[in-house]
Amino acid sequence: MKVFNQNMVKSGVKQALAAVAILLGITSCTSDPNSPGIEFMPDMYRPQSYEAYLEKFDGDSVNFFERNIYRMAPNFDELSPEQQAAVQKEVGLIYSVWVNGSATRKPVEGTVALGLKPYVLSKEQREESKALVNPVPYSKSNLKEGKAYYELFCDHCHGVKGDGNGPMVTLGVYPAQPPSYTGAAKDLTAGEIYHTIYYGKGVMGSHSSQISEDKRWKIVLYVESLQGKEAKEPAATDLVQVAVTDTTTAQ
Repeated sequence: MKVFNQNMVKSGVKQALAAVAILLGITSCTSDPNSPGIEFMPDMYRPQSYEAYLEKFDGDSVNFFERNIYRMAPNFDELSPEQQAAVQKEVGLIYSVWVNGSATRKPVEGTVALGLKPYVLSKEQREESKALVNPVPYSKSNLKEGKAYYELFCDHCHGVKGDGNGPMVTLGVYPAQPPSYTGAAKDLTAGEIYHTIYYGKGVMGSHSSQISEDKRWKIVLYVESLQGKEAKEPAATDLVQVAVTDTTTAQ
């Protein structure tokens, strides 16, 4: 009888736990797609400040007035009716200043971040990329940086010597061997190399988000050295001309 009772207790506990789990699952569900339902410790992931482009009707704006009233006046319940009305009016003003339902106005179409220049050629304009000129002048320091970036982003596939036998290729991880810079890719222009880094080519993906513009051009300098192209330090007059051209372009 004692064993039977123990089994009954264990069975009852399991059923109770299952019922609680089902109940929690049901109560945490909601028909509102912008609400996660019941949340555990929401303060851990709901910031006190407004996030950029936050929509005032989205999940983070649930109970907007209640949240902001008590944020502005933690002792709201202890205030006089006149003071409560003033706080509610202030929160209403905060709510009303949001333009088009957003906490932050989005940049107008075509906006470019300060300090960045958009790459105007599309992926299909590879032929046009041949005419691009490297705006980064050759120097030993720029070449050294280009080598460091090449070793960081490129040589695992293209190889240390640019022969297309990087460790990803020799181990059979990469699906295709990149062309050698002393062979099929020897005649690629600086613009073509940059275009390939930016958009990718074949099984090689785009590296535009991983490598900034100046770093891409420094990699181009180093790849050209792997191609065997001679380069020299620019004269002082050339550097002045480059600076003037870059300033004019930036404007």
